[in-house]
Amino acid sequence: MNFLPVSISFLYPAFLWLLLLLPLFLILGWPARNAPDRRQRWTGVMARLLVLLGLILGLAGAQIERPADLITTVFVLDVSDSVTGEERARAEAFIRAALAQKPEEDQAAVVLFGGDALVERLPRPEPALPALTSTPLKNATDIEAALRLALALLPNEGGRRLVLLSDGQETQGEARRLLDLAAARQVEISVYPLGQTSEAGPPEVLVEQVTAPSQARQGQTAPVEVVVMASRATEATLRLLVDGTPVESRAVRLVQGRNRFAFNLPLTETGFHRFRVEIEAPADGRLQNNWGAAFTTIYGPPQVLLVEGQPGEGTALKSALDAAGIKSSLTQPAALPASLPDLAAYDAVILLNVPAPALPEATQEMLASFVRDLGRGLVMVGGPEGYGAGGYLRSPLEKALPVDMEVRSRSREPNIALVLAVDKSGSMGACHCDNPDLRQTYTRAPSGLPKIDIAKEAIFQAAAVLGNLDYLGVVSFDNSAHWELEPSPGVSSNDLEAAIGAIPANGQTNIYAGLAAAEESLAALPARLKHIILLTDGWSHSGAYDELTARLAEQGITLSVVAAGGGSAEYLADLARKGGGQYYPAATMSEVPQIFLKETVRAVGDYVIEEPFLPVPVTGGAGEEPASPILRGLDLAAAPPLLGYNGTTPKTAARLALLTPRGDPLLSTWQYGLGRSAAWTSDLSGRWAKNWLTWADFAHFAGQLVTWTLPRPGDEQLDLRIVVNSGQATLEAAMSGAGQTAPPAQITAKLLTPAGESLETELRPSGANRYEAIMPLPGEGIYLAQVTAYAQADDNQIPLASQTTGLVAPYSAEYGALTAEPTLLADLTAATGGQMLNDPVQTFAHNLAVGRQSYPIWPGLLLLTALLFPFDVALRRLRLGRREWEQAQVWLRARLPGPRLAPAAPLEPATPSVQAFRQARERAQRPAATPPPAGPSHPAPPVVRPVEPPPAASPSVPPPASPADGDTLARLRAAKKRARH
Repeated sequence: MNFLPVSISFLYPAFLWLLLLLPLFLILGWPARNAPDRRQRWTGVMARLLVLLGLILGLAGAQIERPADLITTVFVLDVSDSVTGEERARAEAFIRAALAQKPEEDQAAVVLFGGDALVERLPRPEPALPALTSTPLKNATDIEAALRLALALLPNEGGRRLVLLSDGQETQGEARRLLDLAAARQVEISVYPLGQTSEAGPPEVLVEQVTAPSQARQGQTAPVEVVVMASRATEATLRLLVDGTPVESRAVRLVQGRNRFAFNLPLTETGFHRFRVEIEAPADGRLQNNWGAAFTTIYGPPQVLLVEGQPGEGTALKSALDAAGIKSSLTQPAALPASLPDLAAYDAVILLNVPAPALPEATQEMLASFVRDLGRGLVMVGGPEGYGAGGYLRSPLEKALPVDMEVRSRSREPNIALVLAVDKSGSMGACHCDNPDLRQTYTRAPSGLPKIDIAKEAIFQAAAVLGNLDYLGVVSFDNSAHWELEPSPGVSSNDLEAAIGAIPANGQTNIYAGLAAAEESLAALPARLKHIILLTDGWSHSGAYDELTARLAEQGITLSVVAAGGGSAEYLADLARKGGGQYYPAATMSEVPQIFLKETVRAVGDYVIEEPFLPVPVTGGAGEEPASPILRGLDLAAAPPLLGYNGTTPKTAARLALLTPRGDPLLSTWQYGLGRSAAWTSDLSGRWAKNWLTWADFAHFAGQLVTWTLPRPGDEQLDLRIVVNSGQATLEAAMSGAGQTAPPAQITAKLLTPAGESLETELRPSGANRYEAIMPLPGEGIYLAQVTAYAQADDNQIPLASQTTGLVAPYSAEYGALTAEPTLLADLTAATGGQMLNDPVQTFAHNLAVGRQSYPIWPGLLLLTALLFPFDVALRRLRLGRREWEQAQVWLRARLPGPRLAPAAPLEPATPSVQAFRQARERAQRPAATPPPAGPSHPAPPVVRPVEPPPAASPSVPPPASPADGDTLARLRAAKKRARH
């Protein structure tokens, strides 16, 4: 309904169909012609109609609408990096000026945006605008997200306008998709353009493109081409870096627009190489776009990196590889490449007797990824510091090798029961630089850790060497012994940490109590070897140590002693000698963890086996040919003996090539991810393999061992194309090899980020023999990409084809434009009836289609209905006569506020004829009385009362009021009064 300028609308108009039932209620409640008290019946019908009408209109959501002559404007401000600080300040000044001049009732909101959009101010009429505090992402511009958020802030009534303050450089989203929505909601989008022309402001210089051949042969010259954009002519310096090393720098003159340059590089080193070009110009506006990158893979003879645990250990192997035609380089663990792209310059890495502490966990993870994700090779060569003896048990690198570091007994019995007896007296709470022998403190070491904390680390080092069936116990002692961990097999690191984490340092030192407790516990265990490692600073009470060491010898228990800080050296050394173990004088506590590790390895025994033996080849099938191609063509019968090896356990999927006479693996191989790794458990230096270094087939053996791990050349069956756009990479692969009979079971892609993280996804079919995947790129830089197709063979997947390449994620498109983009801004205004603004007053101009503002009345209707309902019930259930209505009026007048009415004057006495008429009328209206009993009736003679004049009024006592005519109660009172007289 519309009664201009006010109209009524309904939220749920379907309920209005219930109005058709109102005539039915009117008919049912129509009062009969002869019905008594028809006035009450009519009143009840009208009350019921009002109740039903209010209920129906309330359920329908009735609301009143009237024109809303107000404007709501949302300012959408671009604060991305493409907008300079000066332009942003100009935009903020425009907004503040618009708010200061707006009409009082109009509303304003503010949205800030870049890569995302944030609400700075909700719609409200206040003209003040505090300092802007929201901080959206600035490395991108998403105008679509900003406009969508601004549309959500607009109310449904009044004029609605969005004012976009931006340079129009949209790098995310698509703002044009919102044009239909804005037009349908009658929202105008006007624009206050930001940005500057190429002639204004400082010069802007950026590297637009860098290209290089993705593949090349060693010895060729690769052209690296560069395109540089400049907003105007200027001087600049152009630099080229190869794998992070500057190789050339040029002073160049840039003209306005595109400038092309080229570098010609001789390709001497094989592997994956990264090119980075940087441009530097004076007073450049933005620095984020002053770089570009490319990559190339140079193929040639394989490159192998030899990592020596000790200097000189890789000399013999390098000579053998040179003789086999394999180029290799020697390095130390500390000089290993720090990133996976740098390590990718090599085809294989060989670790020669390198202990685990020399390779941080991150480096071990990188080596595992080098094999698993890049498809490169890895060989671990043993020695006294290799494998389990070197601390690789449960390390990241263990996962990449075909052997486990834990030596599992073939009899499935525990190898060793080890109890660590740790001094927890007060002297162990001192700094590890304190000298317990001289009772004085030297210069405090950098770490300044208490001795007890270093002892806890030593316990962890020892526990890492033990297998799942080995027993480990920890007993601490001060005045007496305290079991922190009862000897148990397979102790987890969490259980061990919980047991020893809270050991305090206090009390005296009673070494005997600790050793006696350890001896008693070990005597009852079924282990093959039983050993105690004592850690103390040497200050102790006396005890029967000779008897104790004798009992230890009788029960096959050995004792080694670690002296923390050189305490009572002679006394502790003698104790270790009598206990059948080793004495370790640790001048500083920092040596203790490594001592614990070495002593535990020595005690276990199977981690390092030093004895002469001849290798036992594993033959393939029923023939006598070696199972591994590494051994083909070798005269193993003439091979000299080896003098030692590291004990290991082969993994289930490993392929054994050589064994020891004990059945332990000597040479084993396997496929790990996309690459291969091999484990040679003897050394290749002068300690255990000194006889092999003079063997005629040693160079042949070393060459075949390393060659087996080298990656295969790029497979021509797999064609790969990578497109980078808007922060994501689209990978397109095609299988086109000859002889392919079935599609691959799976094609996977792995991206290695510049930070060394690995991203993996699966390519899905997109056509005949074509596959595709889209991967988001977490940041800019050069990525390594490995795409591999797998074929299904029984329950395993076998690599079918593989390609390794790279991709470049450039800087954000936010920094890739020199001037503002007016096309998008013009489209937004044209489609919504907006305009390009230059005056702040225009932002609140009342020239928009005026909407209507709604005021809901349905809650009031429902409340009124609820109040009328009891009145309706009363009219239907109660009979109300004239007397009741008059009494109600009197009751209301008595309680309503306002001046009271004066009491009515007493009525004059009625004449006898009038009294007789009134009495006759009352008898006619009075219900018939019960008939008298039967009998002769005689009319009673009329009683004639003399009419007496009223008594004279007394001045002090007013005359009694006459009873009201027709009032039954008044008549009874008058009769009672007359009877008393």
